[in-house]
Amino acid sequence: MNEQVIEFLKGTPNSNKAAITGATGMKGLPLYTALKALLKEGRITSTGEGNETTYSLDENYKQDQAGEDQTGATENPESIEPIVEGEKKEDKPQPNAGETKVKEVTSRDNSKYKFNGEDELGKGPLVRAVVAKYVEDNPDTTHKQLKEIFPDTLMKRFGVFANETEAKKLSGSKPRYFLKAEQMIKIKGQKESIAICNQWTAALIEPFIKIAKELGYKIK
Repeated sequence: MNEQVIEFLKGTPNSNKAAITGATGMKGLPLYTALKALLKEGRITSTGEGNETTYSLDENYKQDQAGEDQTGATENPESIEPIVEGEKKEDKPQPNAGETKVKEVTSRDNSKYKFNGEDELGKGPLVRAVVAKYVEDNPDTTHKQLKEIFPDTLMKRFGVFANETEAKKLSGSKPRYFLKAEQMIKIKGQKESIAICNQWTAALIEPFIKIAKELGYKIK
């Protein structure tokens, strides 16, 4: 049943439950269970609330599927060069045919957000600002609790944040986290500070913003 939903969303992204029901025949509890499982697996993402919720394939999952279609096996995640926010498109090598749509979308999206009275922020800086504010408002939050609030499923490849040592290791020659000293976030009882991932796309930022708003933060 889950695969029926996946096949439908491949050609019809941003579909609500009614559209999925019409295409697959699934409804009620079976549809709810399938969507919940696919969201947990990181294969799809949701936008909106209640009856306005729509579903699409996760951008990372689409990218992985493109690799399978071309090679017959899933690509090694480390072989896919992520796009760092602010990086010029012409500086990147030309993508393969299966990657064209994903990279064009992520490189063109320059959305800005207002949070906590600050100037307009890009996607990565917004995530860093929200996590930093949450830690400031809840100083007794542990590393484990912070992971539960901002789970790695929001950024499947690198996690929303990582300890400084791990972040530097995962970054390699590419700055995949905010690694400047002033950008690090200190957690009570933790020797190492944490670094926030900067690899956010338009599709990935929406679920994060949804969680931030559920925590009571206003983002415009």
